[in-house]
Parts: sequence; C-alpha cells; structure tokens
Amino acid sequence: MKKSLSVLALPLVLASCGLLGLPKGDVTGSIYGSPTQTGDIRLALTGAAGYQNNSVDQVEVGTFNPQKRVYAITLPSSPKDGFYELLAYVDSNPKNSKYDAGTEERTKSNGKVLVYSNSGTGNKDGSNILNLKPGWSLVQNGNVIKSGLPFNSYDLNWQ
Repeated sequence: MKKSLSVLALPLVLASCGLLGLPKGDVTGSIYGSPTQTGDIRLALTGAAGYQNNSVDQVEVGTFNPQKRVYAITLPSSPKDGFYELLAYVDSNPKNSKYDAGTEERTKSNGKVLVYSNSGTGNKDGSNILNLKPGWSLVQNGNVIKSGLPFNSYDLNWQ
C-alpha cells in the first residue's frame, strides 16, 4: 500500500514545481551546437527597443551533452504588450546576469517571436495581419502558429 501511495504522489510533486521556484515549462526546447565564447549559458526574453525582462534569466543551462542543452522557462504573467524574442547567450559579465547586446554571444534568430497582448487584437473576419487572442501567442514568419501556453520545441541554435 505504501508503494502505491508514493507512486501516486509523484505527479503531484512534479506538478507543484512552479510553486517551488522551478520553471513551469511555459516554453521548452533544446539549444543545439556550441558557442565560441566561454561562460555560463543563460536565457533572456528581449523585446522592442532593447526592453529585457530579466525574470526569465535562468541559472546555467547545463547538460551532460554540450551539443544539446534542454531548457524550460516560466514567462511573466502580465508583461507589457509587445513582441519578445527568447534567446540563449554566453554570460561573459556574470555580475549583472543579463544579456549585453553586442558584447555577449547569442543564439541565432529562429524566426519565431512570442507576442503578448493583454486584450487581444484583430477582427474575427481576419482583416488584420495578426489576429491575437488575449495572452501569449507564438508567431513565426508573420503567422500566428499557436495561441496560449505552453510552447514546446522552441529550439535555439548557435549556428
């Protein structure tokens, strides 16, 4: 009887990870290849005009296989409306723990952006380019791929 209770408790423990400070997995993926710089690999969510939400900066994204790192992050629950790019970077300035554009190596753009809209945009007749539902959406090459969390397979690449 004790074994079956502990097996049943495991999913509850895993489901509570977001409450314990671990990422909920709003966005998950792999980071392929290796950077040319050395340092901790971190994640950043950047937006228009250099706006950066440091709440998604993570501790080092490590793995036993340096050619493939996996990650999971929790997105901010109520950010500013706008377009955001998730990227991995080599933190060569660990004192500030944020992405320093132009000085720190980052992953290449994958053509995907995360869009947050508090109230949604567009018309039901589809006359707007982007018809966004309230909350987070994944957009690739100008098309809404998915509305609502989670976003899986948001892969990043150094090459």
